[in-house]
Amino acid sequence: MHVWKYQAKLEQLYDLGDFSKSVDGVYFNGMSEDGEAFVCGLARRPNRICDAFIYLKVKDEDLLLTPSLPDTCLKKSSEDGEGHNVQGISIKNFIPMRTWNISYNGEMKTKSNTKMHVNAELVWSALWSPYEYDTQMSASCMAEDISREPWSRDYFKLLKKLHQTHYEQMGYISGNVKINEKTYNINMPCVRDRTFGQLREWRNFHRYVYHFIFLQNGDFIAVGTVSQPSVLSHLTIGYVCKKENQTVIAISGSDFKLYQHGENQIMPRDYGFIFQAGGECYAVRVEVTNEESFYIGKDREAKFYERWSKVQVNDVKGWACVEWHYNNTVQK
Repeated sequence: MHVWKYQAKLEQLYDLGDFSKSVDGVYFNGMSEDGEAFVCGLARRPNRICDAFIYLKVKDEDLLLTPSLPDTCLKKSSEDGEGHNVQGISIKNFIPMRTWNISYNGEMKTKSNTKMHVNAELVWSALWSPYEYDTQMSASCMAEDISREPWSRDYFKLLKKLHQTHYEQMGYISGNVKINEKTYNINMPCVRDRTFGQLREWRNFHRYVYHFIFLQNGDFIAVGTVSQPSVLSHLTIGYVCKKENQTVIAISGSDFKLYQHGENQIMPRDYGFIFQAGGECYAVRVEVTNEESFYIGKDREAKFYERWSKVQVNDVKGWACVEWHYNNTVQK
């Protein structure tokens, strides 16, 4: 199959079928050096349910949140159709692995619950080729992570059962945002990802931390650690996008251990770690400047923190949005 046909097939709407836990999710996370931010997720679930939200920060305006936050479980209306659309949020692929259109028309709120009317028309455009977790992860890193687990025939059957297709791509998001009667233009680096499969059960995840880093030299980085105890108690994920040659390089190792960083939801605001990619070593320092939390699932199965941060990687400064996820065993 030609590459463009394969990519077009990946970007198509996923058929949720008759599986009670199936998912088809799209996600965007962008941030500018001066603190503007856009985070948007929309995951289609069975029975016309969606997990969907937007955080929006432009120039001197307060951070804006979609009305249901901190909850994200929304019901599609008959007008929303079958795509990634729900309650004013609309996300559509325009050119596979090249551009997506994101729009929102409706009410948003500040943290103090002041209501604003927002109309946003945005375009996400790719800067690098996509990173597919099925084919591009470091084989040695994956082997090391799997080697920690007790192997059996049942183990590998479960590993296959819990598999989901997931890919990410670094680019920029730009467009116009009208807040009440004021119009703003935004243009910021932004990662987008896509996940689909027959089984997404947030209770299977213990937690993860994932850094989306944008550096002043034009390099972009995604690096994190995931704990899904039923199959992989520790999984290193991520990649480096190099501006100088437009390469996307898998991360081959990291000393970021989840038990050392906020295991009990007492999260550090100033911390560091080291990772490797492409034969190079990267030392990362993170300083958190702001954060917000929200829940996914009708029973609040998962709790997330979006943590906007200053970063330094080796001697290069930058900025990042870091997503911290916890299995929400305590409902609150």
